[in-house]
Amino acid sequence: MKIKLLPILTFLTLNFVAFGQIDYSDILFKSYIYEYKDVEPRTSELGIEKQMLADIVGLLGEDIYTKSEQEEIIEKAWLAIANPKIFDFVYKDFAISSNKTWDTKNPKGEIVLEPNPYLTDWTVSDNEYPYFQLALNKIFEYFELMTYGDDAESVASSFNELLITKDFKLSNPKDDDWAYSYIETVNIELEKKGLVALVTKGYYNIVVCNIENKDKLTTLFEKFQWELIQP
Repeated sequence: MKIKLLPILTFLTLNFVAFGQIDYSDILFKSYIYEYKDVEPRTSELGIEKQMLADIVGLLGEDIYTKSEQEEIIEKAWLAIANPKIFDFVYKDFAISSNKTWDTKNPKGEIVLEPNPYLTDWTVSDNEYPYFQLALNKIFEYFELMTYGDDAESVASSFNELLITKDFKLSNPKDDDWAYSYIETVNIELEKKGLVALVTKGYYNIVVCNIENKDKLTTLFEKFQWELIQP
């Protein structure tokens, strides 16, 4: 899908959220990509529409973000998957800071960054679906709608990174717990609050939603070839 630059820039000037400007004086930009892909990801051709993202953000953020805040997340997520080249240009600071380790220094004390992080992710992806998953994962994690945990301890910590559960006092994992068994225990506690924790099978990305939204959310994730399960 072709996206014209002018409407995107217009949206940027009207965007209600002002992100802090990153200080680039100590950052070295260096690309290890010899040549970026010159084609945009297929979206509508694969049945991927912006409304799907709107529905996902609505189901994950309905009790957390206002409608206008949800719109911001939707706009960023859609542009990221539909045109990563323009996304990196329009949302430069966000594209960089949505990578959790963006400010990590190398042994020389330098911060070396890829100048086009989302375009790079798209370039090295075999096809659209791995890229869609990676891009959305980074954006949803940035807005604390998704987290990650591949063992019991990291899962326990991850619930403190989700806006919907960060203030909950959840049981600590037992010594013999692993990721899924601990999520199963947590789900017993979340059920009392009308919530359920789901995890992407094989990838350990975790989301929490209202129980009545579980089937809708699972179906939407399937459109991006993500399999959501309830342990």
